[in-house]
Amino acid sequence: MSVMCNQRSHPIEVPGVTSLDDAARWLAAQSDDVKAVTAVDGLGRVTQHPSVHPDSFVDPTAVLIGGIIVRRACYIGPHAIVRLDEKVGCEPCILGEQSNIQDCAIVHAQTSRIGRRVIVAHQAIVHGATVEDDVTLYIQAVADGDTVLGHGCFLHQGSYVGKGLQLAPGRYVAPGQRVLTQAEADRLPAVPDELKAIREAVLAHNRSHVLSHRVLAG
Repeated sequence: MSVMCNQRSHPIEVPGVTSLDDAARWLAAQSDDVKAVTAVDGLGRVTQHPSVHPDSFVDPTAVLIGGIIVRRACYIGPHAIVRLDEKVGCEPCILGEQSNIQDCAIVHAQTSRIGRRVIVAHQAIVHGATVEDDVTLYIQAVADGDTVLGHGCFLHQGSYVGKGLQLAPGRYVAPGQRVLTQAEADRLPAVPDELKAIREAVLAHNRSHVLSHRVLAG
């Protein structure tokens, strides 16, 4: 279960919506994911709020702002921030099943998707990137705006992937490495096998966090 963290709604602008009736009609036509995070007040103002699956755990010190859906068996650690107050459009950011956002990590800006079994480790930053399934951002790694991290990529400690780049599936960014051009991204090597094993151990450890914290929270 999710204990009460700092969850905040955020207003969104919907073109053409100027009244309560407009807002109600607009919302009725949206996807289930949009409906899950969207509310309309008595004046027709539209806001979006976090939606957390009951089988996930969000630490009480974490902060979730705006339209984010946290799927089943996710873990969001102490002082993590998921802040969707600069997002354009109404589609929520979705955190896929069994993913974890660890202590003091930040997800911000135009981030639209963080896939399944993703690790966003301590103090890592996802700043408007799209993160596919089975990706790892290790401690203090940064994925900057409009970057796409393909399936199974691994950004090691303190690495940086610059704006607008696309990493092919299974690429590896070494500790402290800065990837600033698409040509550099295209030359990245494959993820070493030993890091794949470490990643599985981290995922298992965070799954145990979800279960133990849910028990303690009742």
